[in-house]
Amino acid sequence: MVVRSSDVDRANRLLARLHPFETYCAGSVVPPGFESYCRILHPAADDSGRPVTWATIATWAGRVYHRAMQFEAIATPRPNFGELPAPWDGQVPWNLPLSQVIALANILKRFTLGSDQVWYLVWEGHGECGRWLAERPHRRYVVYRGDLGDLKHFYDWTRYPADYWFPQDHAWCVATDVDLYWTYVGGTQRCIQAILSCADLEVVPVDLDQGLTVDSDVVNRLSPEEKSRWS
Repeated sequence: MVVRSSDVDRANRLLARLHPFETYCAGSVVPPGFESYCRILHPAADDSGRPVTWATIATWAGRVYHRAMQFEAIATPRPNFGELPAPWDGQVPWNLPLSQVIALANILKRFTLGSDQVWYLVWEGHGECGRWLAERPHRRYVVYRGDLGDLKHFYDWTRYPADYWFPQDHAWCVATDVDLYWTYVGGTQRCIQAILSCADLEVVPVDLDQGLTVDSDVVNRLSPEEKSRWS
């Protein structure tokens, strides 16, 4: 059962480890201090609502699929690519679907002794409000505590997953942001390797200094005109 928690200090200690917000890198979203990290790519959808991978879109657009790619860059067709109909509906992939969150949770459960004591941070902009708020620059979060099996409740309440979730023993941390099209996970090397090997998730390794903006994809560079289509 998910309940609001007054343990804001625990959450703030985690958020205090982040790189400065203005660095716009992975380490400004997911806390440093873990052995390894990965980035779970939120799937796009086709016109029927079925998931479409970034790999599929990159191939259609004639773009290079690589670990530091940005969605806008791999979804913008190069000349002589992008034949219609497109494999996706043109909408950016804001959310990690519940089915994939559950697949992730099933992996993470194997790498903590605290799966019955998990802290969840939910951005207040999702319509949440609370007396106790954890903070990082430009973001404030309502703090909850529950079991690892309680993830579905956040989709019921806000239609979004929790922005941060981590267990009692801090063995791993899951982190995303309302402006991102992916979810980070930090943990042990064995934990991250298990996620990278999961057939139900589209995952790439990540370094903490990897950028968050479309300009950080130096392989699939977009012109100013191409970037303006996404603004």
